[in-house]
Amino acid sequence: MKRLLAVMLASVVMFVGGVVFAQELGNPAKLIGKGQIDVGLQGTLVIKQSFSDYTLDRSFANGSSDSSRVGADFEDDAYYMATITYGVLDRLNVFARLGLADGGKWLDYQAGNNWKGKLESNFVWALGAKFDAVKLDNGFGVVMGAQYLRYDNRKVKDWRSEETGQSASQLGWSTNDSIDYWQADFVVSTLWTIGAFTPYVGAGYSYSKVNYDGQWTSQDPRIGWINYDSSFENSNKFSGLVGFDVDLGDHFKINAQGTFITRTAVTLGLSYCF
Repeated sequence: MKRLLAVMLASVVMFVGGVVFAQELGNPAKLIGKGQIDVGLQGTLVIKQSFSDYTLDRSFANGSSDSSRVGADFEDDAYYMATITYGVLDRLNVFARLGLADGGKWLDYQAGNNWKGKLESNFVWALGAKFDAVKLDNGFGVVMGAQYLRYDNRKVKDWRSEETGQSASQLGWSTNDSIDYWQADFVVSTLWTIGAFTPYVGAGYSYSKVNYDGQWTSQDPRIGWINYDSSFENSNKFSGLVGFDVDLGDHFKINAQGTFITRTAVTLGLSYCF
């Protein structure tokens, strides 16, 4: 059963790896041995993720169209994930994660026309791999980590004007908006195991892309509908992280991590290895 799981996970990771590379070390950060399986629960709060200014295209019911430059941030977006990791080799692990993205806010910036929307709960998944590039007897090591994360058709609701405080519905609009999101990361981290404690620091590259599609329909039939279409990416591609593993004994570990620059996020996880 373990061999079958290894083949399945390795095949999927190799396929995704042919498309993009990724970042995060997974849960826990320290690798497990060949043939071992690690299962865990992980929670991440993305406090803020900023995106580059982008072009928002609009088409109107009367046949006209225009566009404008806008900015965007995502804030307070939580990810609750279950993780399974398999030790293909002592120095190579692959992992898969499934879970829920929940509670985020989308802040949309345009001079005199700023809006805030609520990101609805949505299924999210991720695949990745970790490799021990350096592993010394004194506990020092260098780990390379890769991850691809994605969700699709996430609804955006409860838009509210930042200028007036009124909701879109109070201003006479019904909204139907959704986004697709993917994130690819690659990170190199140094760690040092001291007894049960393994602190680490790392840096890497992170790329995130959002594809947005929406329609706002006015209660005034003379206005009709407005279709929106755009895509945008994270404004800073460099990522930094710091964290630690703690071996609790009886095959349990906890992992805590902070991620900075490309996004500000904190992660806490609990895992069990067998």
